[in-house]
Amino acid sequence: MKKIVGFDQKVQLHQLDYMARELPRTDPKELYEKMDDYLARDIGGQKARRNTRTIIFKIWCHVPEAHQPIQQRAIQLFPSLPPAERLLLHWGLTILAYPFVKDFVQEMGYLFRMQDEVSSEQIGRKMKSLYGDRRRVEVATGAVLMSLRSWGVIHAHKQHRHTIAKMIQITSLELKQWLTEVLLRATQSTAMMIEKIHDHPLFFPFEFTISIDELKNDQFSITRQGGGMVMVGLKSRRKKQNASHQEQSSVNSCSL
Repeated sequence: MKKIVGFDQKVQLHQLDYMARELPRTDPKELYEKMDDYLARDIGGQKARRNTRTIIFKIWCHVPEAHQPIQQRAIQLFPSLPPAERLLLHWGLTILAYPFVKDFVQEMGYLFRMQDEVSSEQIGRKMKSLYGDRRRVEVATGAVLMSLRSWGVIHAHKQHRHTIAKMIQITSLELKQWLTEVLLRATQSTAMMIEKIHDHPLFFPFEFTISIDELKNDQFSITRQGGGMVMVGLKSRRKKQNASHQEQSSVNSCSL
């Protein structure tokens, strides 16, 4: 069975910013029209514009129930963050919405650990090995590369080679806690060594540290093992679902 790709259009950062700003204050039906009008500034073709809108809505709106608390927190955090840290919200929601993008940036992160430059051909081969040698995979690979370049995450050089543009510092404690949950859910990990959270390839353009004390809350479980190993996991949400239902329902869920 072929893996779903889905991400087939370049998505620009200002388009995602627009969605994040409009989402909590716009009726869902109206939001479709407003986003279409906004995208028309960059995208002339109706089909390409519709596909781009679908991608953006899947990232920020059409979120599975298990990820809705992450989405709600992103909506709440967005207005208070500087542009560089807002990028992390888009990044996290995108890798949750699109496994292809998650696998892409993880593979790119692994490659950047071993070398300073990553070629389009190199990452293209990696993605074809995961998703099959088909045209749809080539299109999606190009779309993700163009998106990452437009987000200022990577620089393009001669011979289709790419370098990390700059490391983005994450200082907000709430955002680091949010990132930790995204990482655990995106990798479907029951627990992860705290050292791996600091240096996971999924977040290769971001630089941050988070301590055990900063993760001691009702969201995370901390387990100490032999040899000084500390594992971080997620606590069950069952106890908190009823208490948080009212808060979540007050934020636009994009349901029609």
